[in-house]
Amino acid sequence: MILWGIGMGAQESILKAEIATMIPTDRRGTAFGTFNAVFGVFWFAGSALMGYLYDFSIMGLILFSIASQLLAGIIIYYIMRKHSDIKV
Repeated sequence: MILWGIGMGAQESILKAEIATMIPTDRRGTAFGTFNAVFGVFWFAGSALMGYLYDFSIMGLILFSIASQLLAGIIIYYIMRKHSDIKV
């Protein structure tokens, strides 16, 4: 629960604050709506897949969890490198 709370706190504060700095004021509503929609769809898809894997293969669940976190880290790293004003 602590890790979930940290993740949600980061999403609700840091990510949304960054979106607000990147998007013009008149388009922020669309940006926040798009962000929340994409986040929700992928959260649902990942949770459904993890539920399926839990029923059939705990090792598959663990491997999927590790692989998805590594992939997310790689994507964030490349996004941060693309923006010169963000330090890695």
